[in-house]
Amino acid sequence: MTHPELVARLAKLAEEIIEEMTPEKAHLWHMGTGICTEAGELLDAVKKNVCYNKPIDRENVIEELGDLEFYLEGLRARLAITREEVL
Repeated sequence: MTHPELVARLAKLAEEIIEEMTPEKAHLWHMGTGICTEAGELLDAVKKNVCYNKPIDRENVIEELGDLEFYLEGLRARLAITREEVL
């Protein structure tokens, strides 16, 4: 089996995903995607310091950490998980 055939066979059809979408699932997707996006932005700030010897942009790091906290709280709240449980 070729790689394109494997992907075609295993990838869930968008129509199925949409059919099964609920407000709860949409919220979970939004929070999970936000966490990944903000983590990438935080990593980019660190990369600039580590790889390119630029000073850490402290304000940007604080902003990205705050954004991560926002999405983490949204995910925890939807799943009834407290911050204390995580810590």
